[in-house]
Amino acid sequence: MTTKDLIILIMSGGLMILLAMIVGGDFYIAFKEMRPVDDSVIELLQMSITGIVGIIAGYISSKPKCPK
Repeated sequence: MTTKDLIILIMSGGLMILLAMIVGGDFYIAFKEMRPVDDSVIELLQMSITGIVGIIAGYISSKPKCPK
């Protein structure tokens, strides 16, 4: 595992953990207060998932091809 691999792993994993905490916290508060989930949290989740896919796609496309 190279340093680049480790950086991508930490960035993607950390972002997913942070998003899970934000979304889980908002869902919990919405459940306790008997209100609908905030639309801005759903929008944040959608945009962040797009970003994670972009990070991983960029990483995969930058990998050198294996010689045959």
